[in-house]
Amino acid sequence: MPDAVDRLAVIRYGQDHWDAERIDAEITQVAEWARQRGVPVVCNEFGVYRAYADPHDREAWIHDVRTALERHGMGWTMWDYSGSFGVVTKKDGRSMPDEITLRALGITAAEKLTEEQKDRLRR
Repeated sequence: MPDAVDRLAVIRYGQDHWDAERIDAEITQVAEWARQRGVPVVCNEFGVYRAYADPHDREAWIHDVRTALERHGMGWTMWDYSGSFGVVTKKDGRSMPDEITLRALGITAAEKLTEEQKDRLRR
């Protein structure tokens, strides 16, 4: 990155510590804004690109974002279902549930889903 200011911004962003507390603090600001204005908020897409993320870190991020959104009464959708951010992966042309992602989303394997969890997946 040729511009020194932009380069410093990228470096600082990379050094930020994004944990459950930080994620919740960011989402709390949005929740407070929505409360003051009497409007609902939905997070229409969040996730972690599987190819470049450690599975444990990916699980933690997805879990922490989901639980913070739910704690503040915000709806959410995962980005995406079967791509590089997805809930399922492709193996031999078949969609296979990614257990780590399902766990982070608070969802059990399909054969063990409750009706509420099935409804959540259909949305």
